[in-house]
Amino acid sequence: MSNLIAGLAVVISIAALVYTRLQVVYSRQQLALGERVRKEATEPYVVPDIQPRAGGSGLLVFTVENTGPTIARDVELDVSPPLQGGERTDWDEKLAQVVGRKIPHLPPRRRLEWYFAFGPRLFDNPELPRQYTVTVRATGPGGPVEPLTYVIDLDVMQTMALDRETVVAKLDTIADNTKALKKLPSK
Repeated sequence: MSNLIAGLAVVISIAALVYTRLQVVYSRQQLALGERVRKEATEPYVVPDIQPRAGGSGLLVFTVENTGPTIARDVELDVSPPLQGGERTDWDEKLAQVVGRKIPHLPPRRRLEWYFAFGPRLFDNPELPRQYTVTVRATGPGGPVEPLTYVIDLDVMQTMALDRETVVAKLDTIADNTKALKKLPSK
């Protein structure tokens, strides 16, 4: 009977050892995950995009914005294929030069934007690329940030109301109508 109790104690001890080992492994995984979440929560997030300019304009702009909570340093963008808005070759070349330069620092919530194209003309030209892959490399307070790759798909916005009248065009129409009213004979 004492041998049975001793054997049972050994089996229970081995089971407890295995269970403890599993708890250690699980705790290490949780600790690593918590550390990764903490680190990512304090890193800058630099997001490139092509989007309509504010104000109901058909203009498309290429933007770079730091949406993270800390400053991004030495920001580098790798854009493939090179950006082609199709307006003028020299504009595309200037944009390529600007985007190809290292951005020394990008504070949180800072947004840079450059003219890219007029949306309706861009979508009328089937020769122009509609997808761009942008890889962002930057350094945060904790050192180099993991490179992030974004795919900008312009076909997603093709059906948006990019050709809406701008505020300026609407004001011009109002001014023209006001002038026409002034020319009417008074009663």
